[in-house]
Amino acid sequence: MEKVSEFISKKVISIEDGNLIGYVLNIMFDDQLKIFDGLIVVDEESENTFFLHRKDIVSIGQDCVMIDNANHLQFNISSSNNPIGKLVYDCQGNMLGKVVDVELIGKQVKKIITTKCEFPQKYIRKAGDNFIIYGLASKKKKENLSNHNHTSLINPDGLPIVSIASPSQSHENETTPRLFANSNCLLGKMVSNDILGLNNELIAKKFDIIDKKIINKAKKHNKLNLLAYYCK
Repeated sequence: MEKVSEFISKKVISIEDGNLIGYVLNIMFDDQLKIFDGLIVVDEESENTFFLHRKDIVSIGQDCVMIDNANHLQFNISSSNNPIGKLVYDCQGNMLGKVVDVELIGKQVKKIITTKCEFPQKYIRKAGDNFIIYGLASKKKKENLSNHNHTSLINPDGLPIVSIASPSQSHENETTPRLFANSNCLLGKMVSNDILGLNNELIAKKFDIIDKKIINKAKKHNKLNLLAYYCK
């Protein structure tokens, strides 16, 4: 997977003549935030901006974007619909964080990453100009919760209205989509409760400061959501 945050500020270079065409200023997505359409490129000398369609990109490397030549740049770009920086809300009005990145596989948007959680693109109900709404477009019947050991509330779309599962939630019997904690945003936070893993192995103690070692251990024991629940 590729992260769109890694595209910003990359050089755009013409293979044909070896010239610097400009720098990536922004990312272009379709209105539904499903497809990566291309890049918005700025020419530093003229300060003009251009649209570079995805099909005209030869490669996106670690250091720069390669294109055949400058003839592929187009004028009159429209809104990029880049979600980075937008707040995400569920249909119950709960804020699920600010978008910090988007993961792609080829042209397809696969995952939205916020300051609080991560979720697949298919759970975007609406990608608006100002906000993103988390949910399913079509209504689903509520699950009969009496048959499951759930403690988290479920919104009318059958989706969790909280960003992470409660500690007593049974993931083995889970039938609704889950939001996964964004591990990078846990770094430096304090653990508010002892976290135990498989065979009661200690993952983190109360008052521990979360570092990468604790996060990796929580991932190994499938307790990352529990760690996110018990941090502040």
